[in-house]
Amino acid sequence: MKDPLSLKQAILATLHYFDMFDFAPTIKEIEQYLYGWSAPQEAILEAMRALPNVAHAHGFYCLIGRESLAEDRKERIKIAEKLWKRVERFGPLFALCPFVRMASVCNTLAYNNVDEGSDIDLFVVTTPDCMNTARFFMKLLTQIFGVRAHHDKVAGRFCQSFFVTEKTMNLALLAHDFDPHLAYFVLTMKPLFGIKTYRKFLEENEEWAGKYFKRSLTPQTEHMKKYHFAGAFQWMSEKILNLFGAVSEAFFAKFLEKRDFAHEKKFPKSGGIVMRKDIFKFHEHDPREEIAKEFLGRLEKL
Repeated sequence: MKDPLSLKQAILATLHYFDMFDFAPTIKEIEQYLYGWSAPQEAILEAMRALPNVAHAHGFYCLIGRESLAEDRKERIKIAEKLWKRVERFGPLFALCPFVRMASVCNTLAYNNVDEGSDIDLFVVTTPDCMNTARFFMKLLTQIFGVRAHHDKVAGRFCQSFFVTEKTMNLALLAHDFDPHLAYFVLTMKPLFGIKTYRKFLEENEEWAGKYFKRSLTPQTEHMKKYHFAGAFQWMSEKILNLFGAVSEAFFAKFLEKRDFAHEKKFPKSGGIVMRKDIFKFHEHDPREEIAKEFLGRLEKL
């Protein structure tokens, strides 16, 4: 079974999905991230009262026997608050970078499921034919300020391992036949700026990602900012770089590719590493197949 047949099954499916990541959601988060169904909080709460295998503690919900996740969640929220303050502090750096049209926090911090060793994953959209220029300046600025994740320096730093352009925002290009993890990646990400690009991103991913939730993808804009000064600096830097045409992009591409390919050789071939002119995705381990297999197994038992 891939699709829940009732609201109760949808609730259990959602709890099972996040249970795989040791995460106990609130009622608001269950409503936001409900798998395969759409329902208001009141209906969800009523349905959960009839589910003997659902536990509730400290405002969090989990599967029976996993109540310890509620205690863990309280600690993770404190850590997430610290990381979000870091995002707020350094967010303008990304808006400064030429040709960056949207930067979003994704993966664990996007839904506040972090620990002391967590980094801050970013998903970045750039203008076409300028992705490597944008990557170079993001790496440069975060390196200068000492917040770029690299080697064993990871905790609290920004991981810049997923870039696409405005022409490759539809992640169906990378999706597996059954890929709930990538769908949740799209649903949970929190953009920092670039509202027009973000709306277009949701629109382009609606058809394939929306089918996992049986509803439109809800915009997550609570961390969206307008960086006016950064925007002015970005506009000026783009004007200067455009004077060199494609030469500057070719230069930065060559500079980065040498390091990217050297890094790639350290890891086995997998779907986690994609290096194209318009997509850069460098995840040493791509867990999506394992997650899909385990989740499907749990769904079959509902």
